[in-house]
Amino acid sequence: MSSTVLYLAIVAVWAVVLVPMWLRRDTETTGFSRLLHKKADDTQELTLEEPTLEDAEETLDEDTSPAPRRRPGRAAVIARRRRRTTGLLLLTVTSVIVIATGLAPWWVSVPPVLLLAGHLSLLRVAVRMDVAQRRAEAEERAHARAAARRAAAEAAAEDAEVIELVPHVEEEVFDQYADDRRVVGG
Repeated sequence: MSSTVLYLAIVAVWAVVLVPMWLRRDTETTGFSRLLHKKADDTQELTLEEPTLEDAEETLDEDTSPAPRRRPGRAAVIARRRRRTTGLLLLTVTSVIVIATGLAPWWVSVPPVLLLAGHLSLLRVAVRMDVAQRRAEAEERAHARAAARRAAAEAAAEDAEVIELVPHVEEEVFDQYADDRRVVGG
């Protein structure tokens, strides 16, 4: 048996890893790609002069400084997990088909199966972490709403005007049990 199948398996594994890296590289703006795609909010003004070597070095020095990185959104993380799961599943199915046709020995399917099993176990942990984070965020929102309601109730209580219900001395108060009864209508 030739080693062609082994080379094809290696190429397939690297394609699963490298293709997403190449796709992500096009969307990032770091290093020299930042020089090509200068943003208008950069501190340097855009001029008609060609950039010199010193300008490029300054820009690279600015790019290598530690800066806060944006975390990808939840939808992007889920999409990345789905792509990775689909790729590993396709690789496993392909290795099983190659083994079933007799083109490769049984042990060719071991690495894809191990990769898929490891990925699925990591997904279980990630799901638990996501659920815990969502619960914590929901509790924080509930506590914030309760605190806002309490603050609104306290503000309304502070704004309320207190009225004294003490009768004035000049006014005559009607007493139904007084000795000289007045009859209504009579």
